[in-house]
Amino acid sequence: MHIELILKFLISFAIGALIGTERERKQSKIKEFAGIRTFMLIAVFGTSSAFLSTFYPNFIIIAFLGLSAMVGLSYITSMKEDGDIGITTEVVALLTFILGALCFSDEGLQIVPILAIIITTLLAVKPYLHTFARRISQKEIINTLKFLIVAFVILPLLPNQTMGPLDVFNPYQIWLMVVFISGISFAGYILMKFIGPEKGISATGVIGGLVSSTAVTTAMAARVKESDFVIRAAVFATVVASSMMFLRVLFEVSVINPTLIGLLAAPMLSMGILGIALGFLAWKTTKVREVGEDLKLKNPFSLKPALIFGLLFLIILFVSKIADIYFGSRGIYITSIISGVADVDAITISMAILARNTITPEVAVTAITLASISNTVVKFFIAMFFGTRKFGYLVGIIFALIISIGIMVILFV
Repeated sequence: MHIELILKFLISFAIGALIGTERERKQSKIKEFAGIRTFMLIAVFGTSSAFLSTFYPNFIIIAFLGLSAMVGLSYITSMKEDGDIGITTEVVALLTFILGALCFSDEGLQIVPILAIIITTLLAVKPYLHTFARRISQKEIINTLKFLIVAFVILPLLPNQTMGPLDVFNPYQIWLMVVFISGISFAGYILMKFIGPEKGISATGVIGGLVSSTAVTTAMAARVKESDFVIRAAVFATVVASSMMFLRVLFEVSVINPTLIGLLAAPMLSMGILGIALGFLAWKTTKVREVGEDLKLKNPFSLKPALIFGLLFLIILFVSKIADIYFGSRGIYITSIISGVADVDAITISMAILARNTITPEVAVTAITLASISNTVVKFFIAMFFGTRKFGYLVGIIFALIISIGIMVILFV
């Protein structure tokens, strides 16, 4: 018991030191009421208060109120002296007390380190958060709020049962997939907004590929039209973004139908890894590191694209089911190739769902691979006709190698 109690106090000291170190670092520019020592003491004060509450009920409440009063007085004093109305450090001091108190319970001890790391990270990335906030437009905020309402208010109200012909229309399942795919794209969109496309082609290729590899390809094609000097850098961004699509597809399937991973991993990883490797070969031959400033990515949480994706997803479900009934696997493959021209996510999710009880895993994996290849071919034509011939030629050679290994894998593995 004594050893466990000592361990709890040591962890409390540690989280206080972690948060206090970040606040101490900030004091070099702005005078704060608490540094590393004070935060360590506040954390231990919280743990001690929780411990004493086992003997004196309500002691922790009194202790917290006392600390709150002290922090409040410090804030009022600093505001009068310096005119600083920021309250971050004061709020963090109260949170540190709570974290310290949580250290005393076995359940709280498990989550306290995680919470401490998150809090410290938020404090440390303040400049980036402010930059990110300035990059978000009012329209993007409104679009995000509208979609969140539809996703988390409307979604739970939708019926979770199949209805209509062929038993493929499930309102809850379809909209859940819309939320899932949009969520992946939104994560990449937020990252791009957070770091800014001006950070270079590595960010444009990797993160842009999470949102829309087609958008990256189109932007790079337009860029090389303006200057042939950036052509190899643009090839890198295009190829890496397209290669990220394969890894994105693999992730989507791992969530929707994990049983397919064993079969799908080979073609997707082969094409993805080869594409990234070939992209870096192009990177090595250029001194240009910034071509992403012209990349315009639409907010994937806008309601209209979400509704379009949902409709496309539903159509592909119906068409795939009909194709399987009347034409077998060949019909599925043709549907996948055609669907991949417009959107690879919709056909990927459709095949993953149908593989649960309608089609075989082998057919589903082949269909998803063919759709990914079809989408890659489309991006080659975008590079060729919207960019320069040389850009299209270089992208085409790399895409041909990627497609070749994908076909070989699904034929022989």
